[in-house]
Amino acid sequence: MVNNSKAFKIAQYAIMFATTFVAMMLDKAIGFIPISFSMAVCVLLVTLSFCFLENKWSTAVLAGLFFGLASFIKEFIFPSVLLGQVLPAQYWIIVTIPPRVLMTTGAFGAYRLLLLATRKVSSKRTRQIVSITVATFVGLALNTVLFFAFLRLAKYLYMVIQHVTISNDAVWSLIYGCLVTNIVPEYLVSLAFVALIVLGVRRGLKLGVDGNNWKRAKEEQDEVNS
Repeated sequence: MVNNSKAFKIAQYAIMFATTFVAMMLDKAIGFIPISFSMAVCVLLVTLSFCFLENKWSTAVLAGLFFGLASFIKEFIFPSVLLGQVLPAQYWIIVTIPPRVLMTTGAFGAYRLLLLATRKVSSKRTRQIVSITVATFVGLALNTVLFFAFLRLAKYLYMVIQHVTISNDAVWSLIYGCLVTNIVPEYLVSLAFVALIVLGVRRGLKLGVDGNNWKRAKEEQDEVNS
């Protein structure tokens, strides 16, 4: 029988958020490169793994929400140069949460489309690996583009509301430095390991190769109860 109780769901989501937050703190702790930017290697790996784990839209959206919330809270504990030098704290929520929710939503949408595009592939495992890996790249690209897009939006709102001017040179120097130092490790780690982690955890949780075992079990239970 599938456990669909509220208590089970709350515990599941609490574990997701706690794991995401720990991953973010781990990124901060292992910042071995002597720069001022904070990489997101572990937290992106965890977030994207959660995004595809259950093959459910709700889980994908929550994975991005938890990433955004963890990032927002982290800024008050370990403020990043990228936000701290450009925006006051009340504008951080614009930069931390919406782009991460859109990232996982877009990545999961790409995953579903890729599953349709590869439906003729006979090997379910190969189909999943290809779809998850390509969708992971989509998610990573969205994270990069959306984060800086929302950073510019928050900066514009701050300038309009507070009647201040922020140098574009300062913003773009921060953005360029972040891109140069962060993208390669973040992309390589996630592209190499997200699909393997998702399939491994699915197997451990008996979710099936496609991650739909709990859904199938619930449908069978509903049929029995009807």
